[in-house]
Amino acid sequence: MRCFARFWKAALSLGGACLGAGAAAIAQTPSDVATTAVLPADTLVAARLHVRRIGVSTYTQQSELLGRWRLTPRQQLRYRALTEWVYDTRGRPPFVREDYRGDLLHLVQLGRAWEAGQQVMYDYSHASHIRTVTWLGRVGWQHRLRPHSGQDSLSAVRLALLGGLTHDARNQRQDLGPTYGVELTALLRPLAAWSDPVGVRVVGTQSQLGPRRWQRALADVFYQRPLDENSLGLLRLGYRNTRTEDYLPTNVQRIQSDTLAAQVTWHYQLPGQAAFHSDNSVLLPSRAFLYRRLSPQADTVQNLGYRQHEYDTRQELVLTHRKLQARVQFWYHERARNYYLDNNRYLSPTRLATAEQRERIRDILEKTTQWQGELTWLPHPRHAVAVSGSAQLLRVDTPSSENYQDRDEASHQLRLRVTSRWHPTFRTTLGLWGEYRQLVFIKAQQSAENYTDRLLHWEPGFAWVPGSFSWRGAYHLWVSYQVRDRPSEQLRNRASRVLELEQHLQWEVRPQWLLTLDYQRRENRIGQLNWQAFKESPLDTTIIHDLSLGMRRGWRGVRGQSSVRAGYRFLEQRSHQRAALLPEGSGSPGLIYLHALTRQQGPELSYERRAGPLVLTTSLWLQQLQNLYRYRAGRGSYVGSTYTAEELAQTNKRLLPYFELLLEWQLRRARRW
Repeated sequence: MRCFARFWKAALSLGGACLGAGAAAIAQTPSDVATTAVLPADTLVAARLHVRRIGVSTYTQQSELLGRWRLTPRQQLRYRALTEWVYDTRGRPPFVREDYRGDLLHLVQLGRAWEAGQQVMYDYSHASHIRTVTWLGRVGWQHRLRPHSGQDSLSAVRLALLGGLTHDARNQRQDLGPTYGVELTALLRPLAAWSDPVGVRVVGTQSQLGPRRWQRALADVFYQRPLDENSLGLLRLGYRNTRTEDYLPTNVQRIQSDTLAAQVTWHYQLPGQAAFHSDNSVLLPSRAFLYRRLSPQADTVQNLGYRQHEYDTRQELVLTHRKLQARVQFWYHERARNYYLDNNRYLSPTRLATAEQRERIRDILEKTTQWQGELTWLPHPRHAVAVSGSAQLLRVDTPSSENYQDRDEASHQLRLRVTSRWHPTFRTTLGLWGEYRQLVFIKAQQSAENYTDRLLHWEPGFAWVPGSFSWRGAYHLWVSYQVRDRPSEQLRNRASRVLELEQHLQWEVRPQWLLTLDYQRRENRIGQLNWQAFKESPLDTTIIHDLSLGMRRGWRGVRGQSSVRAGYRFLEQRSHQRAALLPEGSGSPGLIYLHALTRQQGPELSYERRAGPLVLTTSLWLQQLQNLYRYRAGRGSYVGSTYTAEELAQTNKRLLPYFELLLEWQLRRARRW
């Protein structure tokens, strides 16, 4: 309850900032000025930069700068700037994403109850050529509801009003219009007998941009109260309304969303180390897509929408004993969506019925039921046994006879994990779990996709730490057999095996000198399965080796700690599959067994620095990339991926530096700026 009170006190102290963020959302400027709520009263600057290469031709960059300047004892300035890029050197244009956002808030305290200020928000997306700029003036007022009451020191209300202008440019159009809004945040005790307060928040904003209008409204009520010494209840009610309008070639599209939400949570601590938790929620969203013509000559687009309801309930029981712990959970989720049409095109009854029938094909009802159970047993201080199981059923029903997606998806899973500590320096783990899945389409048109999937996992591992040397290993064998139900679909049966091996070795050669060796191997085999004879024919095999060897040197100082790592990394991927070789003259493509090899290797260098508010991490992998092919001729022809002899004889080598830079810096200064 104290956390609840502190939360709403923070909300009351930042009503104006939250209101500015709400207006920014209306202007499609996702500002988050409320983030600065955690900033202290003194001047602070925080910066973050993350740059890296994620592909052969793709780079990303993210940066953020935020802070607060205390200009005078009653005047302060908050700011935030963000950039996000995704750059592809082979793209035209090269920038896949190029976004810029900025937010500036100026606040002045006018006495103890009044506050005034202004805010500027900027949002620009180069990929979609959308730019939005908003200026808002605001005035806020706060008041303690019972200033002379000694029993009620929490009840307070804060009201903020704002108004300004928004300029939006998109689709070769520029619009300018007013933006205004209001926010009310309150923390109160409606009755003197209520020992716990109720939190209320109401926000409404609107922007009028020429023929378009953006608006947003929300209301939240939150109440949490201990029912007795062992139980705690929570009630939350909410409403959301969003209206966004955008240009189409000859129309204005209006997307309106309304949502009602309710949540009831109850936590009960039973005697004897047992607890029960119940979480229940109802969500009633609806969305409408409405259109109006920009000119009398334009054609009208059909209005449509849907109504939806969602129910979600989770019940959990936990039992705790000195050597035994058990947990049982039940979860049920239901979602129903129904589409409808608005006859804005004045269709005849026959055409309207046909259009409604076409839209109602998408009506759907989904029901998910899940049971989960976990049991952990400590038969000995050095050994632990954990058993868990789950059963889930998903049912999808579509009222329309033209929708063939009616299906049932069932899943059953059982896990066993044993952890043993044989020696203070040696520990082993053994995991074994199986899963049975079944997919059944109800209608005959989709019954060819029905299948049964059987999965088995085996996960042994160990850790040996005798002293300055440590060795950790993990293995994972995953086997899957997917069998189609129809006899005519047996050629689509698949068997897959995945074997993963991880080895991590560390040796502290001398103080602050660490030698590391990491090796990972992943092998994935996919084959065509004959379930009756339990045989398979290989179709595709991929083997990946990843080896990294390095030496790390670290040191500590008065102002922080640093480390440098130098090493070598080798990554290889081998792919074995069937393909077709085009003949030099006429004739059909012949079968070949193709081996594709990709090698990435080169030296690695990284540096890390942590000094108080500064975190700097850099890494460079000077990688040499090599691609080559090998193949062996088979018998007969093949229909699939085709290659020529010249393509398979080529060898590609390139030098690609993969780098990453992460900088996080938070600087405080004692003097004012």
